[in-house]
Amino acid sequence: MPDAETSAPAAPPLRLIVPLVALAGAVGALARLTVGELLPEQSMKFPWTTLAVNLSGSGLLGLLTGVASVHRLPRWVVPTLGTGLLGSYTTFSLVIVAVMPAVPGAMFDELAAQTLVNPAAPELIAYLLISILGCTAAAAAGITVGRAIFGAVGPPQPGARRTGAAR
Repeated sequence: MPDAETSAPAAPPLRLIVPLVALAGAVGALARLTVGELLPEQSMKFPWTTLAVNLSGSGLLGLLTGVASVHRLPRWVVPTLGTGLLGSYTTFSLVIVAVMPAVPGAMFDELAAQTLVNPAAPELIAYLLISILGCTAAAAAGITVGRAIFGAVGPPQPGARRTGAAR
């Protein structure tokens, strides 16, 4: 029978987590809106603002994951900050909004008329590659930094006690 020190804390009730995630989602959406107002994409050929938001959000999500992998955080922290705050902040759905107007076809004509950025094919390809590779690298860097700051660089040592969130 596991003792109280090594057993995972009980998860808070869903009725408490859902409002926290929703509130954090509202804060993340407001943060994204603020960045968009400070760095508008209307005159840009390349969606730099969306890319910067997604890169920074991926790095922060990696950092949160790295910290959660080595420290026992309260069970509400990762869903609230990861799914709520950073999920709404990163707006990966805007990757599609930025890319689809460049795709020929009547299906996207209305979207193209409303989109702030209308990249040509080279910008489209560059944006997709930078988004995929850059955000993956930012998340990996965040995980590494999170683990390094809290003393768990490298693979777990044999016999080491893991206190991570992977339960």
